[in-house]
Amino acid sequence: MALTVYLNNEKLGTLQLDDRRRFIFQYDAAWLTRPGAVPLSLALPLRAEPYIDDSARPFFSNLLPEAQLREAIARKLGISETNDYGLLEAIGGECAGAVSLFPEEAEPVTDGDYQALDKQVLHDLIEQLPRRPMLAGEGEMRLSLAGVQNKLPVYFDGQTISLPRGASPSSHILKPAIREYPNSIFNEAYCMRLAQAVGLNVPKVTLIENQGQWLYLVGRYDRERDSAGNLYRLHQEDFCQALGILPETKYEKEGGPSLADCFDLIKKYSIQPAADQLQLLNWVVFNYLIGNADAHGKNVSLLLTQLGPRLAPFYDLMSTAIYPGLSERPAMKIGGEDRPQWIIARSWEKLAADCGIGFKLVKQTLKKVSRTLQEEAPVFAQQFEQTQQAREVTTAIQQVIAQRTRKIESGFDAAARRQD
Repeated sequence: MALTVYLNNEKLGTLQLDDRRRFIFQYDAAWLTRPGAVPLSLALPLRAEPYIDDSARPFFSNLLPEAQLREAIARKLGISETNDYGLLEAIGGECAGAVSLFPEEAEPVTDGDYQALDKQVLHDLIEQLPRRPMLAGEGEMRLSLAGVQNKLPVYFDGQTISLPRGASPSSHILKPAIREYPNSIFNEAYCMRLAQAVGLNVPKVTLIENQGQWLYLVGRYDRERDSAGNLYRLHQEDFCQALGILPETKYEKEGGPSLADCFDLIKKYSIQPAADQLQLLNWVVFNYLIGNADAHGKNVSLLLTQLGPRLAPFYDLMSTAIYPGLSERPAMKIGGEDRPQWIIARSWEKLAADCGIGFKLVKQTLKKVSRTLQEEAPVFAQQFEQTQQAREVTTAIQQVIAQRTRKIESGFDAAARRQD
C-alpha cells in the first residue's frame, strides 16, 4: 500500500516500498506541471523519474522522532522502531512544515478546530506525555515531530493553550522540562532570548507556569498568517534532509554535515546568500560562546518558498556545556577542531578558509557577539527570577560565556603579538 505525500493538502507525490522494503518516491505528474511547483526537498529536484531508497529515505526518515522518543511511540503503536515506513503511515498526518502523508485510500482532512485545555487537563496531559508521546495513537492524532525531546504541537493565543484537531495547524511547540535536566526549559528560553539580542533570527519564546509546572512555548517558524489572520503552514526542511543525510548520521563525526557543507548549501541555493551566510556565521559563533555542543545539521533549516530557499529562523538553542554528563565536543567542528579547549585563533582562521568567508568578518563577528553577550546576559538574566533553578542556570551560562570570551580575546591577542 502506498502513502500519498501532500504539501498543504495538495497531492505532491507517492511514497511506497519495493519488494525489498526499500523506499521509492515519485512526484505526481500534475504537481510537475503545476505553476510555481516547489520540490519536496533540495535533495529531490522535480523530475518525472522515481527516486529510489538512497535518495528518498533521508528526507522521510528525518520527519520522524528519534532515540527514546521514537522507541516509546513505536512501542505504543505496536510497530518496530526500525520501521520508518510503518511509523510514517501511523503518525505522518502532520509533520514539520507543510508535509503530510496519508494512506493512498485516505483523503487528507480539510476541516478542523481547536480544543482548549484548562489548567488541570493541561497538567495531566504533560504528566502523561512520557507514556503518551506526542499523543501518538490517540484518536485521530497523527503527529510527527523530529528530535529526541518529548514535545507537543499546540495552538497558543497568548492566554489559552489548545490542541489542534483535524486540519487546524498548530502555532507553537510546547516542551516540558527534560526529566534528567529539570532546568532545561529555562536554559533554552534564556539562550533563545540572548540569540535575539545578538541579532539572530529566532521565534518568540514564552514560559508559563501551570499548577507548579513550568512549560516552554516557542512559536513555530514554519507558520505564518495571511492577510485575513488565518494561520497556514510553510514548507521547510532541515539541512540533513537538504543534503540527503540520514538522521542517525546527523553528527559530523558520523558522516553528517560539516560547517563547510552548511555554508556551501546556502551559497548554492539561497535566494539571499549574503544575508543567510552572515546569519549562519552568527549562529556558529553564538553556539560556541554559550557552549551549545548539540548544534547539528538537523537543528538548522531552510524555508522552501516559491521564490526559492532561504535560511529559516534558528531553534533548539541551549547551553549543553553547563551539564557535566554531556559531551563537550561540538556537533560540527570549528576549523577541524572539536575540543573546545583547542578552538583557538587559527581554528577560526581555518573555519573562514573552509567555508569561503573572510577571516576579517569572522573576527568582527566574534568580537561583536561576545561583547553583546557580556552586556546583555546579566540584563536578560533578570527575567529569569522565577525559581532557584532558573537563577542557577542563567548564572552557569554567563560563566561559560565569560570563560569562552576570555579565551577568544587572549587567543587573538597572542596571535597579534606573534605577527608583530
